[in-house]
Amino acid sequence: MAILLPVSNEQKAHVVEVFSSVQGEGPWVGVRQIFVRLLGCNLDCAYCDAPETKVRQPLCRIEDDPASGRFRTRPNPVSREDLLEEVQSFGPASGFHSVAITGGEPLLQHRFLKRFLPELHALGHSVYLETSGELWKALEQISQWVDYCAMDIKLPSSSGERALWTEHRDFLTVCRGADIQTFAKAVVGANTPDDEIEAAAEVIAEVWPETLLVLQPVTPFGAVTQAPSAAQLLRQQMVARRILPNVRVIAQMHKVLGVL
Repeated sequence: MAILLPVSNEQKAHVVEVFSSVQGEGPWVGVRQIFVRLLGCNLDCAYCDAPETKVRQPLCRIEDDPASGRFRTRPNPVSREDLLEEVQSFGPASGFHSVAITGGEPLLQHRFLKRFLPELHALGHSVYLETSGELWKALEQISQWVDYCAMDIKLPSSSGERALWTEHRDFLTVCRGADIQTFAKAVVGANTPDDEIEAAAEVIAEVWPETLLVLQPVTPFGAVTQAPSAAQLLRQQMVARRILPNVRVIAQMHKVLGVL
């Protein structure tokens, strides 16, 4: 299994890249954000489209202008002060919906985030966490500073990982307790069976039934060569709708637009 567990502390983080773009997934698709992609992941999903998060990076790259493809670099690990400076270089918080903390799995560096996220709030930024949705003890450490959470529900058929239903249930429980604006995303593959969709929906129904479930068709990448058909997606949306009131099918729009 190709995983990478970075060593970080309250003062410095291992960062892959910082850039500004539009959110490409889920109900906030299209909003403008600053993205901070942290190094490291404890999972090895078959469809992973950020393999660079699982390779040690001596340098962090910072995009000069949105969609320019031009980057400058600074050494890893990056201090809180330097990372805040890079975030501020994109402009005032009023110009952005939020700062997206993404990965990999950003909660692996929760000790750093526990100090960094309050400083983002102090600058006027909202915090949007993108996560695999299973490191619930780490989330407990920072939940008071997370405004939005995009949590995965990993389907074994598409991710290649073991079932994580209990971990996802505990994670969503923390989100609800902290009143984080949360949606759950399940990446659907061509071979995803209906019973996995039912299991994902039941996790949500047991904990926080008002939570939106997004069925996201897998984008072929690496070893994944086939996306689910439209007929499969529409059928499985109705499978989930028998359990949950709010289920949407939303593809990865940043892939369509050709942006980061």
